[in-house]
Amino acid sequence: MSILSLKRFISLAAFGGIAFSAWADTAWIIRPETSASGRMLMQSCREGKPRDLMIRFDPPGPWGKYHHLRIGDKSKFCFAGLNEKGVAVVFTGGDPNRDPKPPKTTKNLYSGHNATVILTRSSANAREAVNMLRTAFKKKLIADGLIFFIADPNRAIIVECSPRHFASWELPTGFCVYTHCWKLPGMDNTSTGSAERAARHYQREWAAREFLRRAMEKDDDKTISVAESLAVARINAEDTGKKTVRTAPSNEQSLDSYLFDLDAEFPDILSCVYVAYGPQRYTVYLPIPMGAADALPPELQNPEWPKIAQELRKNADPKAPVSPALVEFEQKQLQEFAKSRQKARDLLRRDKNDEARQLLRDTLQRQARETLDFLRGLK
Repeated sequence: MSILSLKRFISLAAFGGIAFSAWADTAWIIRPETSASGRMLMQSCREGKPRDLMIRFDPPGPWGKYHHLRIGDKSKFCFAGLNEKGVAVVFTGGDPNRDPKPPKTTKNLYSGHNATVILTRSSANAREAVNMLRTAFKKKLIADGLIFFIADPNRAIIVECSPRHFASWELPTGFCVYTHCWKLPGMDNTSTGSAERAARHYQREWAAREFLRRAMEKDDDKTISVAESLAVARINAEDTGKKTVRTAPSNEQSLDSYLFDLDAEFPDILSCVYVAYGPQRYTVYLPIPMGAADALPPELQNPEWPKIAQELRKNADPKAPVSPALVEFEQKQLQEFAKSRQKARDLLRRDKNDEARQLLRDTLQRQARETLDFLRGLK
């Protein structure tokens, strides 16, 4: 993993501003040739009403083939997932309004949330996941306007679908950013959202895209690191001074964020997700590798963690930069995890799988305790 200098990380993360009211999850994909680590990265920043975030690890069962990690809430909503094949799925929402005259569907409807679970536990690669969605569309099991980001270590595909249309696009190179607007052929001309709302979505995409581009152009090798992607997620919007343009990945309705880092060599152990447990500007991203997901630390079930982050946001000046102490602590944690991950890789190459998994479990347990203790100190 390429680690930013503290100064550069803060310069990307510390943009103040005012948030806007319309919800618009923002997500982006960074292909391996554009990633500093050479691995596929996929990140999402979620908004909406406060919910208790739930991170859960499930083994294969009668309804699925693979071990998988699910990110959702206690109401059984699932926002994203990762499985042992290195397949990651993010449900980012859909067109602002539903199809005004949807065709009849069966009773077994694919919602965005249960489709995310089905794809995560049953897909061996990104194309297989897309084909599953396409089959559901043909069988009229899709009732809503949906957008999915689907990636494996080798390819990334965006799917837009509604009861009447289905479209997919494989990202050929570089990176891309999305919010809740349909764009693919056959979908874009059926959108029922207003021009004003679409403009807000595109402005938000521009904010994330611009800072990802700037991060890439600052390096001689023209790549984006994990730390830079996390920093972009924390960018706050700025008031233009004329008409307020409240568009950025982080705002007053941000709930959490997650970055999937997909490993081609050992997807079932070294693929991981960095989870911001709470509003991303006021919490620390915790790396959770698949090799340690079967022993999730109790701190991740402690509602105190996101509540601290929400309280920090409530008491903060929205134009203030991200806390330098938070950034410095997170950088230390990222560096420690990168070292543990490399040691685990070396062990795996020597067929010492149990030792590699134990190393990752120990690192996760320790970092979770240290992170919660650190956040308590910020209150």
